[in-house]
Amino acid sequence: MRIQYLSDLHLEFPENKEYLKQNPIKPLAEYLVIAGDLVPFRIMDRYNDFFDYLADHFEQVYWLPGNHEYYHSDIFQRSGQIHEQIRPNVHRINNRSVGKGEVKLVFSTMWTEIKPQNAFFLHQGLTDFHNIKNNGKTFRVEDFNQLHYEAIGFIKKEVPDGFIGKIIMVTHHVPTFLNYPEKYKSNILNEGFGVELFPWIETHGPDYWIYGHHHTNTEDFHIGDTLMLTNQLGYVAKGEHKCFQPTKVLEL
Repeated sequence: MRIQYLSDLHLEFPENKEYLKQNPIKPLAEYLVIAGDLVPFRIMDRYNDFFDYLADHFEQVYWLPGNHEYYHSDIFQRSGQIHEQIRPNVHRINNRSVGKGEVKLVFSTMWTEIKPQNAFFLHQGLTDFHNIKNNGKTFRVEDFNQLHYEAIGFIKKEVPDGFIGKIIMVTHHVPTFLNYPEKYKSNILNEGFGVELFPWIETHGPDYWIYGHHHTNTEDFHIGDTLMLTNQLGYVAKGEHKCFQPTKVLEL
């Protein structure tokens, strides 16, 4: 079984759209996993040609929403458990699992937990709170945290001890600050990007964990028996795409 994986394509930005037009994703696996920030839901109809391309070139495609998917729309309308077909073989999925033989893929945007003492700074500085609505109202830190708590409950339930087979976790937000980008180490906004799950991953973790969000590609590394994987395009206009590997494949 081969799974191609990537994230943070950000098709809404002209430079990213042009880059992918000039460098289309070449199918090297049966399955493609997109770990968030593909395109905002509000404008996804403008990218039907991209979804058609994915449908024509992969057996199955799983698109996990990131935070940017909800920009300029209402998260209340499409959050929690999602499993929707965009094409017969292209799935938009969150807080749901998919079984493929002895392999289980577990999908969750995950979000993160913002501590009360940092709530003001995160609400002011994190663009999520200025671009997302929740049931017609301002998206609050409390809403952000609640999404995280629900996701963590789902994740822990889906990764039971003694599971026979392979488990692949797919999140958009970062599950550890180990090997976190050095340039962001002291940034107060980090709580909006990652959460420290190292102890749980080391003790109970899945076989693989695919994540995105901070637009920095690090080398694969282990936490306990879990192999941590990321492959992010990021903002082409800022040169964040230089370490992106469109042909990155997980072989099982």
